[in-house]
Amino acid sequence: SIFDVITLPKLYHNLKTAIKSVISPGDYQKAFFDGTEIDKDKMLNIVKEKSWKELPEHMQKAAQEAYESFTANQDGQICDMLVDKACLEAIAGAADKSKEQGIRDYARLVVDVANVKIASRCARTGKSIDFIKKALAKGDSLNTDRLAKAAAGGMDSIIEYLRRDYPEQADALAKSPSAFESSCDNAIVELIKPQKTNPFTVGPLFAYALGRQNEIKTVRIVMAGKENGLPADAIRQRVRRMYG
Repeated sequence: SIFDVITLPKLYHNLKTAIKSVISPGDYQKAFFDGTEIDKDKMLNIVKEKSWKELPEHMQKAAQEAYESFTANQDGQICDMLVDKACLEAIAGAADKSKEQGIRDYARLVVDVANVKIASRCARTGKSIDFIKKALAKGDSLNTDRLAKAAAGGMDSIIEYLRRDYPEQADALAKSPSAFESSCDNAIVELIKPQKTNPFTVGPLFAYALGRQNEIKTVRIVMAGKENGLPADAIRQRVRRMYG
């Protein structure tokens, strides 16, 4: 349970993949994550049988709504929105139950960052304020109603609203979405670094797991940059800070 805030995204990803695999059959085998609370085969069976009560309680409503929505209109975007929102709210709920301040701070940052990404995509694609409000997850830092209103006003409004709580990330978002993601990942690394000096808590283990994830992401960025022939300076700008 200590690592729920890290593992929940993989579990919810598998739910999305199972729904799409069952309703719109295709080659989804490589899209599933291994090592989740519910394995691939069981998740597929739950979706096929619509046995939503076999899922953790925090997944049941979103799973049913996403399944019914995708069945009705084959709109993967709506399916993703419903499941992703439930995932973020589950992360926030898991953090609320934790006694570790570091875990709570991490979860708050993850939810805020995800909401800003959602708001930014909605702004770029001209979504209505009602759609944006439905897409944003409940958090305890950024006000989702204000963020939705800002998103309806465009990217400049989002950046201006974000500047109050996350000035560095607001400046990065003004440059590009990739700069924003890099800035957010760096903020997470800086957030978890103090856990090294908390040897009598779960903090160091939690921070180590996040640090390893960050390293893997950085390797992927470097490999993708090399494969696409990006200049070395461009790749360096995308590389994340390291925990170690």
